[in-house]
Amino acid sequence: MPRRRVGSMIATCVLAAHAGCGRSTPTVVETAAPSPPPVAPRAVGAESAPAPRTITIDPTTFTIAADAPGVQLLATRNGPEGPVGEPSWRVEPAGIASVDAGYVRPIAAGTVEVVASAGGVEGRAHVVVEPRDGRRFWDFARDVEPILTKAGCNTGACHGKADGQNGFHLSLFGYDPDGDHIALARDVAGRRISPFDAERSLVVLKATGEAPHGGGRRLAVGSSDYETLVAWIRAGAPRTLGEAPAALARLVIEPGSAMMPGPGVRQLRVLAEYADGRRRDATRQAVYKSLDDSTAVVDDLGRAELLRRGEADLVVRYGTRVETVRLSTPVNPQLAFDFAALPRSNLIDDQLLRRLEALKVPPSPPASDAAFLRRITLDLTGGPPSPEEIRRFLADPDPEKRATLVDRLLDRPEFVQFWRIKFGDLLQISAARQGNGAYRYQEWLDARLAENAPWDVVVRTLLTALGDPNDVETGGPVNYAVDALEPTVAAEQTAQRFLGLRMRCAQCHDHPFDVWTQDDYYGLAGFFARVTRSGPGMGGMMMAGRADVRVDPQGVVKHLRTGEPAAPRLLDGRPTTIAEGEDARVALAGWITAPENPFFARATANWVWAQLFGRGIVDPPDDMSRSNPPVHPELLDALAARFVATKFDLRDLIRTVATSQAYGLSSAPVPGNEKDGRWFSHQTPRPLSAHQMADALAQATDVPNRFPGASPTRRAIRVTDPGVQSPILDAFGRCPRTTTCASVQTPPLSLKQSLLLIGGDVIESKVESLNGYLASALELDLEPAELVENLYYRTLCRPPTAEESSHWSTELEQAASLREAAEDLFWALLNSREFAFNH
Repeated sequence: MPRRRVGSMIATCVLAAHAGCGRSTPTVVETAAPSPPPVAPRAVGAESAPAPRTITIDPTTFTIAADAPGVQLLATRNGPEGPVGEPSWRVEPAGIASVDAGYVRPIAAGTVEVVASAGGVEGRAHVVVEPRDGRRFWDFARDVEPILTKAGCNTGACHGKADGQNGFHLSLFGYDPDGDHIALARDVAGRRISPFDAERSLVVLKATGEAPHGGGRRLAVGSSDYETLVAWIRAGAPRTLGEAPAALARLVIEPGSAMMPGPGVRQLRVLAEYADGRRRDATRQAVYKSLDDSTAVVDDLGRAELLRRGEADLVVRYGTRVETVRLSTPVNPQLAFDFAALPRSNLIDDQLLRRLEALKVPPSPPASDAAFLRRITLDLTGGPPSPEEIRRFLADPDPEKRATLVDRLLDRPEFVQFWRIKFGDLLQISAARQGNGAYRYQEWLDARLAENAPWDVVVRTLLTALGDPNDVETGGPVNYAVDALEPTVAAEQTAQRFLGLRMRCAQCHDHPFDVWTQDDYYGLAGFFARVTRSGPGMGGMMMAGRADVRVDPQGVVKHLRTGEPAAPRLLDGRPTTIAEGEDARVALAGWITAPENPFFARATANWVWAQLFGRGIVDPPDDMSRSNPPVHPELLDALAARFVATKFDLRDLIRTVATSQAYGLSSAPVPGNEKDGRWFSHQTPRPLSAHQMADALAQATDVPNRFPGASPTRRAIRVTDPGVQSPILDAFGRCPRTTTCASVQTPPLSLKQSLLLIGGDVIESKVESLNGYLASALELDLEPAELVENLYYRTLCRPPTAEESSHWSTELEQAASLREAAEDLFWALLNSREFAFNH
């Protein structure tokens, strides 16, 4: 930063009182519209007799075999002053069953009462333990593999890593039960187990810490898992014994997601449900994880605790199944607010406000007209509104002017120019990936966006295109196949871009945080196995000259585990028959874009939401896994349903979001939502994207950016290929399109940006330019107040407050050099956080 600029800014640090001494920039982000008045609490009716304290145990009666695993009981505790404390547990009489935190384990045949007591009251469950000598059925995958996973034996830090640990290798997270059974029970001449003295088996001794073990003690002697492991070894360590088990179909978590009255403890019960309808209690074998351990924690026994008012999701994994359960409590339990009086524009507001009301989180009021105009213009066209547009919009009395503005912006050519960058980032269109075909690819995409082609049609065309990627007429979409040279990569990219699914983890093993198996991964890759690419260029990249993408009937992709060719299989588990010579991608494209597909519409709706809010309803937007649930599931479902109903109309989807009251909320928090970073109760200020920043600087100063080989007046949003050199676009984080950029955002006010803007001449040269706005404005001999107002309109897209106008007008009037003082103000506004953020 030049010395003159530093001295001048220090001399003018006497700013308006709200700005604070030492700051060199205005600090007001926006002035919010007034908040709707709160509603007084409803009067309480006549008093009635308080309900008695109770404890109810679920189930109240059940039968269990003496050699069966345990069963988790749930105790519901209520009282007139709120929930009763955690219960203590006991059994009567002793010796027939034991109980630990509600988990009942049978010991011997008989009848027993399980008692839960708290707050002076009791609840009882009647348990019958049937005699049985030896288990009738064993299945290693169902009975033993979960114990290894729960104990951490098959993690990447232990025996699950690529080369195992000390000669003992298990599949990561148990994705290969057959191989794990061999490793545990058959390898090294079966030395790890001893059926005739099961308790002294090497695997038992190491797991219990009785023999030296680098992983330490993983099982407690006498625990349920210990007893199961010993009993399995004693039975001969079979892979299966007796009736063949049905496949694991789903997990049921009880109690499910529900609003709790306040912070507290909740015991979870996990039931594994199999394809034949049978259930078994998996509470003690499941693996638990909190997605926000500052709000909620959960232990290995399924005991969850909500630590503070708010909401947190818990992930439960058992076998190949992953589910989540949400712990919530009203954030402001005493809130008196009339949610019914709030305006609603469309389905988004209905769903969002219903959720905020349940959580008792008040929304911020609507943003000011100036803030909304700047926000929506940046989001839809990539640049700020002009001073003339701002003045017209602020003077327009039409109550529907915001919706009218959205329609007008959607019809502007800048909408297509800006949003093609977003879709180009999604599809990773660049010369570095597709060679010369990238230009045909971009032209084709531009035309589809301009005509508002249905998104399902666009995706089907991309997934099934064949031919020459450089062909002027038909080559554009062919470049989608050029982008991925391997079937596995094509499968990963397709799932991530169009379904919001990250499949890569399932290439080597079953996905640890989702339901996708290695078979699912290679089944998806099988749809791309018959696609071949030929033509000039290194590594298969299509350069100048004739190239071709075609179907090779002999093409296969081999399953990593089995070594066999993987047959195409949809992600819903259905195998697909592909005739000889046919393009298997046609069947896949039909399934992906079908209205009933559970991922396609939701992924696109979530992606569009993220473009307009800075984060998705599921965030990151390309990680819609079972372990990353949507913040507002009903809202996402409703938005996806509308997208399907409009036949995948992208502009309608964007318009629906942009015209909602939710999008138009102020970014200024109000009491009760100031800590919300999750529920969209107010807009979150987000840094301008690289292209937005470049164009905003050029428009504010009337000094265009320069790009190699382009017209001097070209806007940054016309620069689509990241290979075009531009220091400002690189500094502000344009997507390089070498990896996915669905959630890439350069941190605000990074050192690189500061050096470029403050220490460099990017802003300095534009402010001082003799051909720029300020030089021409000073020649007009404007009054200081008028000059200050013009600079605010050009930079912050709003008029200055009376305080700001008075302060800066005085500074300009008293300055020894009007030019230097005006340059200082202009420079300060362009370097302010209010300019650098979309709010």
